[in-house]
Parts: sequence; C-alpha cells; structure tokens
Amino acid sequence: MLLHKARLEAEAEGRDMQIPPEITQKAPELVDDERALFKAHLEQLENNRKILQAQRKQRRQELDEARARRTHLQRSLDLLSRELKMTEPLVEAGAISEVDVLRLRRQVSDLQGELDAVKLSIPRLESLLDEAEKKLEEVELSFRAKAREQLADVLSELSQLQESAVALQDRVKRTEVRSPVRGTIKQVLVTTVGGVVQPGMDLVEIVPLDDTLLVEAKISPRDIGFIGPGQEAVVKITAYDFAIYGGLKGRVEQISADAIQDQDGKNFYLVRVRTEKNHLGTDEHPLPIIPGMQAKVDILTGKKTVLQYLLKPVLRAKQKALRER
Repeated sequence: MLLHKARLEAEAEGRDMQIPPEITQKAPELVDDERALFKAHLEQLENNRKILQAQRKQRRQELDEARARRTHLQRSLDLLSRELKMTEPLVEAGAISEVDVLRLRRQVSDLQGELDAVKLSIPRLESLLDEAEKKLEEVELSFRAKAREQLADVLSELSQLQESAVALQDRVKRTEVRSPVRGTIKQVLVTTVGGVVQPGMDLVEIVPLDDTLLVEAKISPRDIGFIGPGQEAVVKITAYDFAIYGGLKGRVEQISADAIQDQDGKNFYLVRVRTEKNHLGTDEHPLPIIPGMQAKVDILTGKKTVLQYLLKPVLRAKQKALRER
C-alpha cells in the first residue's frame, strides 16, 4: 500500500518515485514491480501525447496551407480582375472577340468561388487546431487527475489500516503482562485459559531481584514489647552457613497491629524486616536468595557491656533480698 502511495504521488505531481530505503530493503521485488508499473504508465502517457502532437501538427499544417492558398487565390483573382477590366474596352474597339472576355469572366468567377471556399474552411481548420491543442493539454491533466483520485482512495485505505493496526496493537498489548521489576515468579494466581481478569486483580506474585528483601518473622508475644520499628536486625539464611557467609543487615519496618494465631493455635506477631542487600557474598560473586528459602531473624533490642552482663545475677539477687510474702 505504501508503494502504491509513492507511485501515485509521483504520477500526480509529475516527478520520480521516492521510496524510503527501509521499504526497498524489506521488499525489493515489490519495489521493482511498482517501478515497472510507474514506467509503463509514463510510457503510455508519452505515447498518447505523441499521437496528439502529431494530430496538432497536421491541423496546423492544414491551416497554414489554407491560408497560403487563400493568399495565392486572392492575388490571382486581383490580377485576373485587372486583366478583365482592361480587356472589356477592347471588345467595343474590335481588338478582341467577346468570347475572350467571357472566358476571362468565367475564370474570375471560378477563382472567386474557390477563394470563398478556402476562406470558409479556415475557421473550421482553426477550430480543429484548437481542439487538438486542448486534447494535448487534457491528456496530461487527465493523467494527473486520475492519479490524484486513486491516491485519495489509497490514503483513505491507509488511514483505515492504521486505525485497525492501532486497535490490533492495543489488543496484543493487552495480552502481554509485563512486570514493573526484574524478579522471580513466586506464585501464579490466574491460570484459567480464556478467563476474564478484573481491573486491579493480582495475576502473579514476583520477588524482585534488583531490590532489597522484605523478610517476615514470627515474634512471640512475650518478646514483642522489646521490639519497635527501626531496630537493627540480622537475617540469617539457613541455606548458607552463617559462620562462613554471615547474614544480611536490616531494620524492622513493620509490626502487625495484633497477635495472629497459626494452624497449631500458637499466637505470634508478624514482623517485617527490610534488608540492606538482596544477596549474600560480594557484589562480584553474589549468593542469590530465592523465594522459599527459610531465614532466622535476630533483632537487636539493646546493648550491654561485659561487666553489666556479669553483674546481672548479683543485681537481681539484691533486688529480691529481704522480701517476704
């Protein structure tokens, strides 16, 4: 369709075809076919023009001949009329016979009739010449007009195709689900073929690979009083030996508002810890952490010196001394 457009534009504007290089590379055979059709149309136009040019030349030649003959007949008639005028007095003098005068009169009459016929033919020949010139002009105008008419149809079809293409692209785009982040699929929530997905509905759970980790930990109700948002924590991945690979530093980000009961009937608080990195090891040789790995979370609730730790039993005994129930 784009090749048709390029050809018709060239025919309508009277110039050579201008085809984008990318189309020539993608469809060279179609380009050659369209150029051949363009050349054939121009050759047909040129042949029609040559035929009309020959007709115009013939009409002009006929008109020129008629005008030249008119001039010749007019001169001959003038001379013969002068001769007749000079001869008529000689009849009365008996110098020539009356038959000679009659012959001259007949010749004058014949020339006059022939001259009148030629004069009448000149307007008709001029009209034929004008008609030939108009046909020569119209053949190219008609060629350009036909190309513009076809170009309008092609542009209309292209517009419809572009609208259809946009609609199809939108439909194809809607069939693709793209994650906003790079990650690993944890769970596919919709698996029904041909099912309808409601707006805002979750399709897939993805664990980001280029982001920090959010680790969920269960905290006993007796320890929850010592934990608050922002506290430092260390996440130990059970798949990697902590003594060798260490753990991930992080901070408490969120604590559940109330206790939650698990399947065994035990109560716990859900604490979420945000790590500083998403892998163990170094950046050059990372040890990946994938969904499903288990972790142990140590939350730092305070700091004590060695002396405070050693004196803790003594201080506790002092607080309980000399008391009775």
